[in-house]
Amino acid sequence: MRNRLVAGLLAIFLGCFGLHKFYLGKTGQGVLYLIFFWTGIPAFVGFIEGIVYLAMSQEAFDDRYNHGISSNGSGVMNQLVRLKELMDSGIISPSEYEERRQKLISRI
Repeated sequence: MRNRLVAGLLAIFLGCFGLHKFYLGKTGQGVLYLIFFWTGIPAFVGFIEGIVYLAMSQEAFDDRYNHGISSNGSGVMNQLVRLKELMDSGIISPSEYEERRQKLISRI
């Protein structure tokens, strides 16, 4: 599972080489950063991206880079469990459960 702080610090300090992109699984973008590191543009963009990573909420980071799976209970897996509990208690119908489940699974 990728860490928001690590991604942010890699982007700020080593963003010119695209290490944060490799860390986040964006290999193609990382290669572009390596190709153009000598221009200084990746360093500037990496610094901005680092600030963005550090400023975004943990849930938003997890949704984007950890496939919605979070260690703090806000991920897709926990949402699926809560959805099942709603169906089991009769608050939502089985068809509504299935529809919402499919939407959550499609995010992974």
